[in-house]
Amino acid sequence: MPMPFRRLAPAVAAFALFGAAALPVPSPEETGAILDKVAARLESFNPKGSWTASILSTQIEHDHNWRPKRTTVQNKVVTVTEGRREENTLKVVRTEDGKTEDITEEFLVWRRKQWEKYHAGREAEERRQPSSERRSLRRIRLEHFSELLPFSAGRREEFAFDVREGTGADGRPVYLCDVRAKIKDTINWEGTYTIDAETYTPVHARLRPSDLPSFVKEIEVEAEFGVFEDVNFIPLRTWVRVNAGFLFIKRYRVISEEFYSDIRVTH
Repeated sequence: MPMPFRRLAPAVAAFALFGAAALPVPSPEETGAILDKVAARLESFNPKGSWTASILSTQIEHDHNWRPKRTTVQNKVVTVTEGRREENTLKVVRTEDGKTEDITEEFLVWRRKQWEKYHAGREAEERRQPSSERRSLRRIRLEHFSELLPFSAGRREEFAFDVREGTGADGRPVYLCDVRAKIKDTINWEGTYTIDAETYTPVHARLRPSDLPSFVKEIEVEAEFGVFEDVNFIPLRTWVRVNAGFLFIKRYRVISEEFYSDIRVTH
C-alpha cells in the first residue's frame, strides 16, 4: 500500500529539525543509479490505464491577508479510460459570509461555458502554429504527465539533483530528492520528491515552477501518489496554492485540495 502523506509529513519535518546533512548522502555515481531506477519505474507504469475514483475537492478563496472568504466543496467522480480523463460533478456547495448553499446547477453551467472557451482558445492556438519552440504548461497533456517529471534521461540534464537517504514514519527507507532547475521554464518544476527506496516509486512531491508568467506571483503544488496493480500510478491527494492576477484587475489567492477515494482499476 502507498505511504500516506499524513504519516510521511512528520518524518520529513523531523529531517529538517534534526539535521538533514547528517543523513547518508549517496555518491554522484549512486545518485545517477538511483535516478535511473526511478526513471525505469515511471516508465513501467501504464499511461493508458483505466480506473475510477471518488474525489472530495475543496477550494478556498482568500483575501489579501490570506484570510478565507469563500469555500467551495465539490463531490465528483473521475473516470479515466485508456488515459483519457473525464469528471462528473455530483454536488457543489459554497459557503460565504456564513451562508451555505447548493450551487450545483449554477456551477455546471459555468463549467460548460469555461470548457467551450478553453477549447476555442486551444484550437485557435494550434492554427497559429507558434514560431517559438518554447514549451508551456498549456501544451502538456494529461497522458504526457511524465514529461513534467525530471527523472528521464532526456529531462535530467536540465536539473541538478541532491539525494539523501532517510526513513519514513512507518520505518520504510526513502530517498529525499531535492531538484533545482538549471534551465528556468514553466514546465521545469523545482522542489522535493520523496521516493520509496525499495520500489523507486515517487510517493510524494512538493514543487514550484522555476519560471512564472508575469501575472502569476506564486504557484505551489503538493501531491501524494499510489500504485495500484503495480502498473497504475494514481494521485491520492493534491494540494495547490495560487496567487495570480493582473495589475488593477482582481487578484486570485486560492488554495485547492483534492482527496481521492474508492479507487478502482477497471483496465
